[in-house]
Amino acid sequence: MRKFCLILLLIVPALLAIGFRISPGTILLHDAPVGRPFDFATERGQVIRIGPMDYDMTYHIRAEPASAGNSSATGYFDFPNASWFSVAAETVFAPAGEVTELPMWLNIPDDDGWLNHNWLLGVPVSPIAVGEGAAQIQVGGYLLFRFETEAKAGVVPYCAENEIVAVPSRTLFDKMLPDVPRTEVVELYHGRQRALLYSVERLDPDSDVARLTILGTPGYPRLTNPEWVEYPEEIVIPGKGEGGGPFPITVNVPRDEPVRRFEEILLIKSDHAKTAFLRILVNLEQR
Repeated sequence: MRKFCLILLLIVPALLAIGFRISPGTILLHDAPVGRPFDFATERGQVIRIGPMDYDMTYHIRAEPASAGNSSATGYFDFPNASWFSVAAETVFAPAGEVTELPMWLNIPDDDGWLNHNWLLGVPVSPIAVGEGAAQIQVGGYLLFRFETEAKAGVVPYCAENEIVAVPSRTLFDKMLPDVPRTEVVELYHGRQRALLYSVERLDPDSDVARLTILGTPGYPRLTNPEWVEYPEEIVIPGKGEGGGPFPITVNVPRDEPVRRFEEILLIKSDHAKTAFLRILVNLEQR
């Protein structure tokens, strides 16, 4: 993801010079619904906008797994079925001097196996030359959308071969009392045929990954006291079809701390798999 952002910074001046705009370049959707269509324009006021351009242009727009465009983002795995994401038109004419808007929708099938996932979708916007001047300058774009599907405990996820899924992907410690430890057990699954050992570490909130890719949950500041959350630093995840690996998390907030809520994010890592992440959300009892 960092590489992608740096490339954008390098090409933006040239794009502005020829009057080209396309947005949003990236989207992060927390709690992407499973089993219910999601209309970005209605629910978030988001559409794909192309233009204004200095000349007429026609674009082809499609969705694809991000890896098809050689794109990746730490913690996010390939979107499994590009047909679940749609735009108002696959081919769109963008007249010179105008902004063309395209509504878009997400429709993940109603199946518990699609809960708890973190996915990355690529959306190429490819130019098709029309009109005077267009043949000389053809500018396209590549959008990257991140979807974190709804979290739910007690389900068995579908896992691609290189994918790790935490169940639930967001573990809520609600109404926590100071000095009263609480433990929740998350189940970790992967798509590998055999069991593998993984290491677990907190996501450094000052790292590029935390600032650019795995962003925090709205309303939950990152934890500044990591000793309040305890967890194993290693875990064995059983082979595909053999169930999940239990991963206990214990939270203990000292008394008289001036916090109401916070989030901790853990990375699950191995030399043999892509890195995954798990969100821990904590609300303190208000008295």
